[in-house]
Amino acid sequence: MMSNLFTDDLAATRRLFEELLGFQVEFEADWFVRMKAPTGGQLGVMARTSEFIPKGHQKLPQGVMITVVVDDVESLFAVAKEMQLNILEPPRDLPYGQRRMLLLDASGALVDVSSPTAPVDSRYTS
Repeated sequence: MMSNLFTDDLAATRRLFEELLGFQVEFEADWFVRMKAPTGGQLGVMARTSEFIPKGHQKLPQGVMITVVVDDVESLFAVAKEMQLNILEPPRDLPYGQRRMLLLDASGALVDVSSPTAPVDSRYTS
């Protein structure tokens, strides 16, 4: 399975995932970039106004958050600041055993960059 983001700025979205999160570009065209995550997942990034996206769906994403689990969110927070990315929330501990920062990508997608900090609190498991 591969998820796709629709963006008005392919280069900026690619930069966040490639330079900050270590994704590798596998294919690139003027309207589409396919990247592989360090853990093996894939992400496609498409120009929002591409002829391949129906007009009614060429909108900013809503109700979606992309989560990328990393070893050290703090070091990536420092890099994200240097890159002048849109940081919505600096790293903070969450009660379910994650330390997370939230970014807003140029596509409009919410990107959760998290590191495990502790075993998951039993209140947050099924």
